[in-house]
Amino acid sequence: MKNKKTYKGSIFNFVLYCAVSVVGMIFLAGIGKGVFNALDGQASLLSLFNRIGLTDFNEGRPDVGIEYVYLRKFSDPSVNFNYHRYKATIVVRNYGERLIDGDVLISAGENQKTAFVRNSLNGLSLDKGQTFVFDDYEIFMDGVYNYGKFEFGLNLRNQKEQTLENNKYLIDVYESPARIGTLEVESLNEKGVPSLAYELMSDYEEAFSEFDFEICVSQDPDSIGRDNKKYAETDSETGVYSYYKAVASKDFIVDSSFECKKPDEGKYNIGIDRDYVLYLKAGKLGENDDFFAVSDAVHLPIQKYLSRADFVKFFVEYAGIPLNSDGSLYYKDVPPDSDYAPYVQTMFNLGLLRDTKDFLFEPDAAMSRADILEAVLNYFDIDLKIEDGAPHYYDVPKNHAHYFFAESLYATNRAKILGIYLRPDKSSSSHFLKYLIDDFKKVI
Repeated sequence: MKNKKTYKGSIFNFVLYCAVSVVGMIFLAGIGKGVFNALDGQASLLSLFNRIGLTDFNEGRPDVGIEYVYLRKFSDPSVNFNYHRYKATIVVRNYGERLIDGDVLISAGENQKTAFVRNSLNGLSLDKGQTFVFDDYEIFMDGVYNYGKFEFGLNLRNQKEQTLENNKYLIDVYESPARIGTLEVESLNEKGVPSLAYELMSDYEEAFSEFDFEICVSQDPDSIGRDNKKYAETDSETGVYSYYKAVASKDFIVDSSFECKKPDEGKYNIGIDRDYVLYLKAGKLGENDDFFAVSDAVHLPIQKYLSRADFVKFFVEYAGIPLNSDGSLYYKDVPPDSDYAPYVQTMFNLGLLRDTKDFLFEPDAAMSRADILEAVLNYFDIDLKIEDGAPHYYDVPKNHAHYFFAESLYATNRAKILGIYLRPDKSSSSHFLKYLIDDFKKVI
């Protein structure tokens, strides 16, 4: 019996010795790999096992991720260094178990520097839920671009993580002005379809010679914002084509309603059956779609040239004039039950329509730009006056029926977009009328 007890005791001592040896080796390996401090005991058993690769317990692993990135502009492109320069503040959080001396790298993508993230000489250590702010990480964007997208990536190289889903963070930037010159309507073909043209900013012509171009189109007229649009027009044989220009902005560049595709040539024909909003983008689009230059945008609205019946209705409604049905209809060619009769009567009562000797309104006749101008100036009670140097519009001579109205418009310092040509006798769409009303509503 004594020998049997001795034998059992020897087995027990051997197992105990082996267990202590294993723990000791783990302990020494932990010290050797820098994950266990023998003096202050800075590690849980699970994190220690994870550090030296002896466990696959997912719940025992750290989980380091990027919680937030704040980007601030540091400097603009210059003659000697044509790059936008930014500094990033990156908030790193440990969502898992304790991290000890993690070998953590961070980068903002291709052609950006890789940096070590550490809060001690041995690496990054974070308790569960703890954050670390990594500041002043520099990134760059070529000065030829307006838009750039940076994907920040974090890599814990010496330990396993619970998940990699939070190791990336996407942030984008926009810089103005548009590197591609103004996009505008150059001409109209015989069907009234506009042809667009652009010019590159001279400083970037060489760089753009190696770029791909795409035209981005949306059929949402509000995609560039209502307040961002400015009236523009182009003369044509059929009438004056009205459209809108909008300064490029990040808002419409990231708008999902735009579809971008490669054009066939430098001029782009668009249909006339609906509204279109367009801008150009350029860059090495086949290689990297995250960085590109853009043009300012244009909104090409449907063109409907106003008849006299259309004009009275649109004028009253857009100017917000209450209907006034006092009196009887002056014009014998305006049916009392027509949809435009109340508007004719309202404008006649306001003195905005002429008393014709033949009592004819001619509802289907085209409304000229000069007729529109006369009604607008009368409605806003603009005094007729002529300034020195008249005539100021090359196409409105002194013998023109609307000469005084044209010169009075010039004297108000309004409608500057017209330049030196009023085109008084041509047909006009509602957009010209809207432009005049809006311009006179402004307080100078």
